Amino acid sequence: MNVGYFLYDLLVHNEEFVGRSDISEFSAYEDVQNPPITLLTCADSRIQGQILGMDLINKVFTVRNAGNQVARNKGSLAYALTVLNTEIFLILGHTNCGAVNFAAGACLAKVRTLKETNKASVIEPALNEEKIPGGINLTFSKEKSMSIHRLQKVDFSVVGRDVQREMLPLTLPIEKVIARLPKIGNEKKELAYLSQANVDYQVEKALEYYGDRVKENKLVIVGGVYDFVGAYSSTRGRVVITNINGLNDKMKLQENVRTYCASDDTFDKSGELYKLCCKLIEEKVSRI
Repeated sequence: MNVGYFLYDLLVHNEEFVGRSDISEFSAYEDVQNPPITLLTCADSRIQGQILGMDLINKVFTVRNAGNQVARNKGSLAYALTVLNTEIFLILGHTNCGAVNFAAGACLAKVRTLKETNKASVIEPALNEEKIPGGINLTFSKEKSMSIHRLQKVDFSVVGRDVQREMLPLTLPIEKVIARLPKIGNEKKELAYLSQANVDYQVEKALEYYGDRVKENKLVIVGGVYDFVGAYSSTRGRVVITNINGLNDKMKLQENVRTYCASDDTFDKSGELYKLCCKLIEEKVSRI
């Protein structure tokens, strides 16, 4: 896309939006916003609002960064959760996440810290060269998975210092689970598992900061993975719920979602859409 086409796209499509919108829609949130949802998601261009299938205007306060990291945007999240008092905090990762893959490659290379230098190569291995705690020696494992083969080829020198600084904190959740990849035996699922583990970690961080709001029933923290590669099922493009308030057992998660839906009096429990929702709980509330 060249600059001219981008500008044309911006001018024309925005005008189409203006034309199909009633003036009352703008006046409703002219002076105040009251979104019920805070969305923290990855900055990846493949993650866009329409995947949620809902109108996001004045409903979703969105924060984005590489790897959907809670600690990276604490101020923005605190504003949404404690000033705007959003009731739902959705932390949405995605399959084949570049930031997560970078962190996984760093774990395999035992890279942990930034070296204080102006040279192009500014990352260095940690001093401890032992195998990943609680895992296997991935470098010499006969069970090495395809994803590990790929991740070991990550070239850290091609990205700058600021990129490295933002990605390396993701090694914290990844190093705890990366040794389990050979047991999964499917490259799509292995990479999705790493994204899922990162979402679990980010939910933990959110509970650390906002757990009191969860205990007071003022907030529900939902973790999910946008699956556009078909890792969780053969259907691509689904948002899969993988965690609620730190709960990550598949069967208990599904029961939790059923309870939430059943307690909502706005649903027509005899309607076809509600029946579809109940069916989708079995397919889209899942874990790897």
